Amino acid sequence: MNLPTDFPVPTHNTEQVATVEFKSLKAKLRSAERAERIKAMLLVFPLLAFLLVTFLVPIGSLLMKSLQDPTISKELPHTAVLLREWDPAKGKVPGEHVYDAFGRDLLVAKSNEGVSRVASRLNYDEAGMRGLIMKTARRLGDSDTGTWHQRLTAIDPQWDDVSTWSTLKYASSPWTLAYYLKAFDFKRSSDGSIVRQPESERLYVDVFVRTAWVSMSVSLLCLLFGYPVAYFLANIPARHSNVFMIMVLLPFWTSTLVRTTAWVVVLQSNGVLNAFLIHLGITEAGLALIYNRFGVLVAMTHILLPYAILSLYSVMKGVPNIYMKASRSLGAGPIRSFFSAYFPQTLPGVGAAGMLTFILAVGYYITPAIVGGPDDQLASYYIANHVNSTLNWGLASALASILLAGVLLVYAMFVRLTGGAGVKLG
Repeated sequence: MNLPTDFPVPTHNTEQVATVEFKSLKAKLRSAERAERIKAMLLVFPLLAFLLVTFLVPIGSLLMKSLQDPTISKELPHTAVLLREWDPAKGKVPGEHVYDAFGRDLLVAKSNEGVSRVASRLNYDEAGMRGLIMKTARRLGDSDTGTWHQRLTAIDPQWDDVSTWSTLKYASSPWTLAYYLKAFDFKRSSDGSIVRQPESERLYVDVFVRTAWVSMSVSLLCLLFGYPVAYFLANIPARHSNVFMIMVLLPFWTSTLVRTTAWVVVLQSNGVLNAFLIHLGITEAGLALIYNRFGVLVAMTHILLPYAILSLYSVMKGVPNIYMKASRSLGAGPIRSFFSAYFPQTLPGVGAAGMLTFILAVGYYITPAIVGGPDDQLASYYIANHVNSTLNWGLASALASILLAGVLLVYAMFVRLTGGAGVKLG
């Protein structure tokens, strides 16, 4: 069969041109995609910078504070270096060269007002060290005769005690785990081994357990009371639900301090609730409703309840009623229809509400401090106390880091168990 003379016959040059054009299109496409990625990164950069400055940098600083303490190594540099070679496990005090370095370093620290910093730092590890350091620095120039060992032990016999120098040795390193040991109720003995603190001095493990228990209890109470309210709001006409939604949002217009103080008025011995119970004849002298665990749970549940309601409502609003109707039409009762057709679809909201209220409750400080007793304070109370009162920033940072790690661990376990479904808000 003869082809017409005007029919284009492909040639080798035509194939080369097509290949070049195809490669050129691919290069242009890659260039366009690269430009779009750069634009997207530029748009996201302000948010990343904001998170870096306001979130990652403070957390990094917090972790550094809990692990780093150069006070002793800075104020007593020669003593810190020499104590690294001394082994307290041998049961003997350091040699005269260490006493000499310590005496001279303390004189220098006394001249530049560093003694108080040294005394406060050592007192974090061992009670009574502040008094010993201040006393020694005050009387250090009383006598210039004898060796430094004799002069120091003449001021106080504790300088002839291995445990005193052991405390100084383990505080002299710029990097330390002492704050984390104390946060878990451990300490170093005089020979350097890690031992459990005496039962009378144990505190923080019980505080973390209490914080977890109260937070989980508040989270469960918020789910228990918030679920029916959210269900009610999601299934009534919009003209009515808007009015009730305003009631849910109304507490956000009042500060947490005011709402907590209001519960003091309601729950105190001569408060509104006890007066009502006495009027009904349920009690004669009133019930202990405040400055205990009951008051903490009531006040925290009231404050966090709107967060649970909103998280549940956002999911329930997207669940069509047709599933309940279909279940009822197939012969299931209202209760069975609810738990088989409706409730499973609201589990993402249940998970989101539970995690949100739990995380918020873990960090609560004002409410337990006002309505709780001495045995009802959460971890945040002790963190604030070390920041504002004892000025022990290292221990406060260690406690905060452990609290943060615990929350992240619980969140990771939750996501692992639910496959991430429980953290979706809609």
